[in-house]
Amino acid sequence: MPSVADGVVGVSAHVDLPLADFRVGHRLRIARDPAAAPGVITEADARWPGRLRRIARATLLHWQRQGLLAAAERLLTTEELLTTELVTNALRHGSGPEIDYRLHLTGTHVVTVVRDGSPESPVLRQASLDDEHGRGLFLVDSMADAWGVSPDGTAIWCALSYRDQPRSK
Repeated sequence: MPSVADGVVGVSAHVDLPLADFRVGHRLRIARDPAAAPGVITEADARWPGRLRRIARATLLHWQRQGLLAAAERLLTTEELLTTELVTNALRHGSGPEIDYRLHLTGTHVVTVVRDGSPESPVLRQASLDDEHGRGLFLVDSMADAWGVSPDGTAIWCALSYRDQPRSK
């Protein structure tokens, strides 16, 4: 699993995430529409951000019922948004035949990892008011407690604290 390290691009907070304290996880692999052109999200693929958003919420609520975390509404809605942005970004910019989506629970964080198969690292940029796209990573940077990219560029991750801790940014 990706971690914060020297040489990782796009990291918003240089903190060590407690990924070794892995408690439980959920993984889905989705096959991309083979007819998708680079940079285009087909109608068949466009359903995945919404589906994975609902799966993320249901997973967090399941973990809450199991007593693994207290899932406040703010955590749920933030995770839904982060999942949507990371999956949409993977569909738009990824190059692999599938997208690997993982949601992990550690002792202090909910960690989302999306692997898209593209070796190109994502770029955090400020979109202009007229741009239709380009705000996804800006939102991730604004809302996640930490985020980063795997050293090989094929996966992006973000973490949300579910403990009463100040944000590390």
